[in-house]
Order: sequence, then C-alpha cells, then structure tokens
Amino acid sequence: MYTNEEMRLQAVKRFMQFNFDLDKNLQGLLKLASDIYKTPVAFLTLIDEKDQWIKVNYGFQVERMPRNTSFCTHAIMEQDVMVVSDAMTDKRFNNNPLVHNAPNIKFYAGAPLASNEGQNIGTICVMDVDSKEVSDNQKQLLSILAQQAVHLMELELTYKTLSEKMTQVASQNKALMDIAFVQSHEFRGPLSTIMGIMNVIKEENYNSPREYMLMLEEAVGKLDEKIHVVVKSTEIAKMAYVA
Repeated sequence: MYTNEEMRLQAVKRFMQFNFDLDKNLQGLLKLASDIYKTPVAFLTLIDEKDQWIKVNYGFQVERMPRNTSFCTHAIMEQDVMVVSDAMTDKRFNNNPLVHNAPNIKFYAGAPLASNEGQNIGTICVMDVDSKEVSDNQKQLLSILAQQAVHLMELELTYKTLSEKMTQVASQNKALMDIAFVQSHEFRGPLSTIMGIMNVIKEENYNSPREYMLMLEEAVGKLDEKIHVVVKSTEIAKMAYVA
C-alpha cells in the first residue's frame, strides 16, 4: 500500500512525461504571475524525491535545485498559496543558503499544482530579492493560474493517452473519438473565458471587481467538470482494453 508521499511521487512521474517546451500557454501563465506580484521571475516546478525541477522559466534560467533547500517543498504541503513576505524573518528560511547567497531570495509566493487525484506535484511560484506584502486578491489569482496550468497539463497527457489507445485498439475507436471531440471542442470555451478574463484583469492593473473573480471561479469549475468527464471516459476505455 502506498504512503501519501509515494502516491505523490507516482503522480510527479506521470507529469514528467509532459513536453513543457511545446506549451507556450504555460509561459504566458508565468508572465501573468510575474506581473501580478511585480517580481522579476516566476517558475513552474515539479518536485520528486530529491530535486525540484524547474520545468518552465520566466525571467531566470535554471533547470533544477536540491529539494532540501527549496521553498516549494514547503508549498506543496499546503492546500492554499504559501507566502513568505521576508525570508530573513521566517524561521523556516532564515538560514537557507538561497537567502544568504545568490539569488538572495527574500520574497516568495507559491501555489501548489494539484493533480486530478489530489496530489500536489509541484508549484507555480514567484520570487524576488525584495520583501513585500500581498493582497488576498493576488493570492487568489495565483491559485487560479495554478489550476489553469494543471488543466493544460492534464489535457495534454489525456490526449496523449487517447492517441496511443486509438492506434492500439480498433474496437475502442468510436469511444475514444467521442472523448477527443469533447476535448477539442468543449474545452475551448472555458479556456478562452479564463484567459480572456485574466487579460482584462491585467489591463486593469489587477484591481478588478469581485465579479471578475466569480466569473473566473465559474469558468474554472466548468473546466473541472469537463476534465473529470474525459478522465472518467479514459479510465472506462482502459478497462475495456484490458478486458
């Protein structure tokens, strides 16, 4: 029987198959995160047993770092956004070499990337050399960006699974084509809504009314429902293949 950490590592391994270089939308999400928090850098990370892998970079190129000095290894233990306003005064990080040496991190905010199975596989995070305070609105926006990133990753991996099955099992073609149709058409609406609202919020310097947040939450909720339909259908297709 798996422990929670073992289950989490299994989920991380699955997402390591994702071709991050092909998805420009993730780079756009990091740019939004950097703008929202007014930080020079933002990262999308996956965290395995020993390392933090920086799979998408904005503002600073680095491939990985040890997990034991990572801010994100603390963030994946949370359900909400973790904010470190000043690492020098935070007992978890005031002796961290990343704080006292280059890149001299003082500020950090990270939202966990939660897979459909509920495993926190990594983060979307922002960092700065200056300490700062953040609003609830900023934290909520980072959480939404993290959900959007996972949606994009889950969709790509699901599509990859479907493509493989479609070439393997002729008897499953119709069911798999139906799923592919849902993915290629029904996901476009919520995804376009989310990105459109984020752009409006950005144009208004992230000082948008509460109604925009409610619209975002509604769009994310609809996307979640459609993703669960696709994932459930994929599992049924897998069972049919085994049978």
